Amino acid sequence: MSERDDIEETALPAVLVRRSDLPVPLAHPARSFFGGLPKLPPHLDWPVAEVRADEALEIVALTFVAQIDLAEVPGTGWSPLPPRGTLYFFCSSVFVGEGHPPCRVLYSPAHGGAYADRAPPPNLMPLAGTNGDRQVRWLNPDLDLHSKVEFKYPISFLPFRDFYFHQDAVGGELMIKELCKALGPGEPPENDLLQFRSVTTYEKDEDWPFNWLLVTHVVRSVLSYVQRDLKFGYFGKPLADEATVELKRLRTSAIGWLERCRALTPMDDVDPNTKATFRSWWIDVVRAYERMDGQVRTYAGEIVDDLGNAINHTIRCMATSDVDAPDEAPLSYVANLERQNLWTTPSVEDGQRRHFRTAIHQMLGYGSGPQDATEEHLEDMLLLQIQGDPAFFNWHSDIGGVLHFWIDRDALAQRDFSHVVATYECD
Repeated sequence: MSERDDIEETALPAVLVRRSDLPVPLAHPARSFFGGLPKLPPHLDWPVAEVRADEALEIVALTFVAQIDLAEVPGTGWSPLPPRGTLYFFCSSVFVGEGHPPCRVLYSPAHGGAYADRAPPPNLMPLAGTNGDRQVRWLNPDLDLHSKVEFKYPISFLPFRDFYFHQDAVGGELMIKELCKALGPGEPPENDLLQFRSVTTYEKDEDWPFNWLLVTHVVRSVLSYVQRDLKFGYFGKPLADEATVELKRLRTSAIGWLERCRALTPMDDVDPNTKATFRSWWIDVVRAYERMDGQVRTYAGEIVDDLGNAINHTIRCMATSDVDAPDEAPLSYVANLERQNLWTTPSVEDGQRRHFRTAIHQMLGYGSGPQDATEEHLEDMLLLQIQGDPAFFNWHSDIGGVLHFWIDRDALAQRDFSHVVATYECD
């Protein structure tokens, strides 16, 4: 028997989980979705657990990750999943140093649209945890819903065959063939136009800021760095007088922009003169941080990266306010955000490593990961795999990270989801 035949014999039916390119309003009628708010039956409580972030332990309500209406999942005749009912996935969104994040999966025999959205509990953990390393500092948990609740993305399902192999060219070829059969040949790879962008490029780009919400997010980002640097200095080294003066100047100007934002409607356009003035202010901030390099904790590159994040976050906020709202944002930015979800033509190396430029989310089959979770749980069933995806703002946006939910086969047969375990791996 050839190697190809050996790998073919390992084939298992599985299901690809595909999200929408842009998020939708919370009121969208999807019954299967990532993020948003779960449509929990009244008798099911929002799960809580003890979570560690920044060394401190806290008992918090877990991050809601996904809701899946099983009637929408293909697999009649072969799937071990219940043919109907709804699964609700909750997990800690703190992954730093956590290979087995606390999780809970709840099951209801009702369909995914049977109940109203459950309001988030007051002790819902901020995404990435209180003071967590991956938290977005310029989102305020008291003001911003999406500092605790992920954007809502409707999901759809496509059957495919999964294979068991590791670093194998033949297995990779079979994997690519199956993925392309389900997803199509893919689109040419294109770089994210907001990633690794230079200050000079942003300075010449007249498309931003395109509304006052973006101005607010960018100013908050700057202010969060300035306040941190004024408080903590440079890793125990006292701030030089010159740096203190510079930081206080930046803080005063940032507060002035925030006060201006509060008097305006977030989604309103910014006039051309104000756009130019704001870009000049932002450039001044970046140059000031370049001059303070080695004197404060923040690098100028962090300010630049946050601008790209703020642009994407603002477009997502626009999409959740109205499905047509992204039409008011620059087309290149919207297309760039949508493209991050498009299936990209895989290379031979992608297949061999089981690591693709497009996030592969799936149910059942073997799943994939950069370490050994798939081997350790070979006898279990893969309820859900969520690969790092730009859809998950910061806490799980790294394409090299993989979150799995595993269940014992006997427990699944008995519809007992009380002992599902989660694993998180990152390359």
